[in-house]
Amino acid sequence: MSNLKRYTLYILNMIDLISIVLAHLISYFLRTSVLDDYIPFIQNAAYSDFLFLAIISYFLYNVTILYVDEDFFERSVFREFADSLKLVLFIVTCSLLYLYAVKKGELFSRLYVFTFAALMLVIDSSLRVLVKKLVIPKLQGSSAGEDVLVVTEKKNASLLLKRTNERKDWRYNVKGLVITDEDLTGQYIDDIEIVSNRDNMFDAVHTADFDSVLIGTELENAETLKKWIDQFQKKGKIVHVEISEYYLGDSVKTLDHIGSSAIVTYRVISAMPKRLELFKRIINFLLSLVCLPIFLVITLIVFICDLIESPGNLFIPRVRVGKNNRLFYQYRYRVYRIDAAERIAQGLSPYMRIGTVLKSTHLDGLPMILDVLMGDMSFVGPKSPNLQRYLQMNTRQRNTLSILPGIIGYWSCEDDLVRQTELEQEYIEGWHLLKDISIICVTVFRYITGRSLRSDGDTHVQEELDYVAQITEDHIPLSYDHTLYTPEKNLSRSLYLFFKRFFDIVFSLGALIILSPLMIVLMILVTLDDGGNPFYSQFRIGKDGKRIKIYKYRTMRTDAGDLEKLLTPEQLEQYRKEFKLDSDPRITKFGEMLRKTSLDELPQLFNVLGGSMSLIGPRPIVEEETGKYGRDVGKLLSVKPGLTGYWQAYARNNVTYDTGERQKMEMYYVDHQGFLLDVRIFFKTIIAVIRQEGAE
Repeated sequence: MSNLKRYTLYILNMIDLISIVLAHLISYFLRTSVLDDYIPFIQNAAYSDFLFLAIISYFLYNVTILYVDEDFFERSVFREFADSLKLVLFIVTCSLLYLYAVKKGELFSRLYVFTFAALMLVIDSSLRVLVKKLVIPKLQGSSAGEDVLVVTEKKNASLLLKRTNERKDWRYNVKGLVITDEDLTGQYIDDIEIVSNRDNMFDAVHTADFDSVLIGTELENAETLKKWIDQFQKKGKIVHVEISEYYLGDSVKTLDHIGSSAIVTYRVISAMPKRLELFKRIINFLLSLVCLPIFLVITLIVFICDLIESPGNLFIPRVRVGKNNRLFYQYRYRVYRIDAAERIAQGLSPYMRIGTVLKSTHLDGLPMILDVLMGDMSFVGPKSPNLQRYLQMNTRQRNTLSILPGIIGYWSCEDDLVRQTELEQEYIEGWHLLKDISIICVTVFRYITGRSLRSDGDTHVQEELDYVAQITEDHIPLSYDHTLYTPEKNLSRSLYLFFKRFFDIVFSLGALIILSPLMIVLMILVTLDDGGNPFYSQFRIGKDGKRIKIYKYRTMRTDAGDLEKLLTPEQLEQYRKEFKLDSDPRITKFGEMLRKTSLDELPQLFNVLGGSMSLIGPRPIVEEETGKYGRDVGKLLSVKPGLTGYWQAYARNNVTYDTGERQKMEMYYVDHQGFLLDVRIFFKTIIAVIRQEGAE
C-alpha cells in the first residue's frame, strides 16, 4: 500500500467512524426525546450495543470490502454516495443479523435502525464530499502540506510537474524549480517560479522557504547524487529522489522491498492486496472444512456405486495451471467406466450411471474441495486452464492467475473470453466478499435453471479417457505360475471367507464413520506440515496377482522420490534389499508420529471396504518384493492382503527378508488362517500399536 493510499484510508476511517457515532447519537436522541410521545420506546434495550456492533462491522468492512485507490480525490459526488450506501447496508445488515441470531433483535426499535441508516448515509457521503472539496485543498496550501523544491532539467520540468499533480496529492505543494541544464532564474514553467540554477541551488534552498527537495534529473553518476543529497540534508531539508525505472513500460508498477533490497515490481494488472488475499484464503479454508463432511458422505456413496458398476480409481487427477502459473492436480470424481474406450467403439455410453448423475448435477467437481483445503484453489476465482489452453492464452489472460483459481468464477457466468478477462481483472483489482457471494448465487441459479456454461471440450474428455485407459493398463495382473499353489476348497473355508468379508465391511464402514473427524484433522495436519498432498497412494500386488492401489497418509517429504539426493550409499543399499530404511531421512516429523502410531494407514479402511484388502492378512507388497518369496509367491497371493497381519502384529519391522523370517511368518498365516488366529492378530495389533512395538 502506497503512502498516499494509506493516508487516504486514515482519512476515510475517521470520516466513517465519525458518521457512525453521530448517526447513533442523533437517532437515539430523536427516538427517545422527540418521537417517544408518539411511539412508546423500549427502555431496556442496550442501544450502546448497536453502536458497538456497527463499529465492529465497520472494521470487518475494512478487511473484506474497502479498497482505497489514489483516485479518491477525483471521484464524483454520485460515486461517494454509492460507496456510502454500500457501507451503510453492510453495517446495518451485519448488526441486525447478529442481533437476530442472539434473539435480541425484537428489543430494538425499527425506527431507530431506519433513522440510523438514513442519517449515516447523509452524514457520511456529505462529509466525504466536504473533506475533498473544502478541507483537503486548504491542507495543501497550509503548514500541514510540505512545500517542495523540484530539481530537474528543462526538458523534463513540465512532465515532472504534471506527475506531481496527477493524483491531487494534498501532502505536497510544489513552490519552486531549479533547472540544472540552463540558467532560467526568475522565469516560470507552468506557473512555478524557477528560483535557481545548478550552481547556486544549495544557497537558494538555504534562503528560500522550502521543506523538502525533489530530485528528478539525469545525473552523471551515483556519486553526484549522493553529494547532492548530503548537501541538501546539511541545509536541513528532506530529500526525495524520483526513480526513473518506475516509468519503464505500461505495466502496473509498485514500490516494495525483498528483504532489504528496494525494488520496483511490474505487473500486467494490479495485485490483490495481501490483507484481502489472506482474508479470502481464511474464508475458503473454513468453508472447505464445513463442506468436508458432505464431501465424505457423497464420496462414500460414489465409492459404493463405482464398486458395483465399474471398480477403479475414485478420483481423476488433472494437471492444471494455478496461481502464478504453477502446476497442480485438480481432483474430480471419475464419471467414465473403466472400459469406456471399448464401449465407445461399440456405440454404447461410456458413462457410469452415478457418473451421469454427477456430471448433470456438477457434483463431479466436488473433490476440488480438497484442492481448496490444500491451498491450490479457491471457491471463486479465475479458471484454471490445462497446459494446452494455457499456451494459447494471451499475456493479460495469463496474469489473471495472480490469485488462486476458482471452482467457479466469472467464466461460469460469462461465455465471452474478452469479457471474462475484463471481469476477472476487475475482480482481482477490487475484490470484496460480496463479489464472491454474487458469483456463487448467479452460478447456482444457472445450474438450477439448466443454463450452465459448463463445457468440458474434447481436450477435457480425452484427458479423462486417457486416464481411465491408464488405470486399465496399471491393473494388468502380475504374471506368475498359478499352479504353484492351489488353495483348499471346502465348506468351512467358504464360511470363513464369507463371514470374514462380512466383518470387513461392517468394521471398515463403522470405523470410517466414527473416525471421520480424526481423519479430517490428520489430513489437515499433514497438509499444514509441508503444504503437500495429504494422501499417498501406491500400487501393490493383491490377491491372485491383481494390482491394487493402497492409500495412506503421506509421511514423507514431497521430494522423497529423489533417492540419490536424500539417501547415503549405505541407505540406498538397505532400501534396495528391504524396501525400508532405519531412521529414514525422507520422513517428516509429523509423518514419524503417524508411522509410530500406525495412523498413517487409516485411509486403507477404504481399501478394506472396497474389497481389495481385508482387515487381517499378509501385508500388501510391491512387485519387486514378490521375488523374495520364490516358489511361495503363489501361496502368498492366494489370500487378500491385510490392513494388519501375523508379521506386523508379532514382529512388525523387527524381522527382515534377509533372514527369511518375514517370509516364514507370512506363510504361517496362509497355512493356519482362521477365526481364532484373526482374533489373536487383531488384539495383538492393538497392543503392539499402543506399545509402539517395532514401529518405524
